[in-house]
Amino acid sequence: MKPSRTDRNVSLARVLSKLGYCSRAQAEELIASGKVSVNGRVVRLASTRCSMESDRIAVEGVTVEKKKFVYIMMNKPAGVVTTRSDERARRTVYDLLGDVARWVFPVGRLDKETSGLLLLTNDNRLGERLTNPDSHVPRLYRVELAHPVTDSQLEALAGPMRIDGILLKPARVEKLSPVIISIEIHEGKNRQIRKMCAAAGCEILSLERVKIGNLGLGDLEVGKWKYMQKEEVEWLR
Repeated sequence: MKPSRTDRNVSLARVLSKLGYCSRAQAEELIASGKVSVNGRVVRLASTRCSMESDRIAVEGVTVEKKKFVYIMMNKPAGVVTTRSDERARRTVYDLLGDVARWVFPVGRLDKETSGLLLLTNDNRLGERLTNPDSHVPRLYRVELAHPVTDSQLEALAGPMRIDGILLKPARVEKLSPVIISIEIHEGKNRQIRKMCAAAGCEILSLERVKIGNLGLGDLEVGKWKYMQKEEVEWLR
């Protein structure tokens, strides 16, 4: 039975991404080069609507099956970028991963100088849930400051604050020492912690993400990564 028109509700490029075959950008290149077929017919338009359940998608004649999901946690060092490649030849997290058999993408990003917990997976559904602000998944950061934090700065950081014209939800802020604080947020806007600290007049010396949801770094050393255990994935779900 052929899929109905309403079943075909996902673009071909997105189908390849959701199946864990490659990124959407890579899928668009494969499609444009004529290497992808749908039900035996070559398709060159990445926006072609398909059914993940019913249509047979093939790359160079080989049917693309849904791949086994991979879940990785990394303790990212400062000085490493989160992109797959870098035009300035800086080290990337993929350099640290080495020869990982399956394509994975970072769940959210950490800027170059921020260290700590980074998740990588080919599970698009989980990745989208964790990065969706409506999911309210908490992220905990450890912040080392150049100068002792003041009560007024702590109050400002706890918010709510307005950053880039957007009103942020209140954060949970704790003073761990005169120059070290922890900040828990639920939104994960671009460089949010750095922008919050700048708005409060705090100069950051180092920034580390130590927890996402119930998942922490544990004894994972800086620069190392590991495949996540089933129970760790369930914590995130």
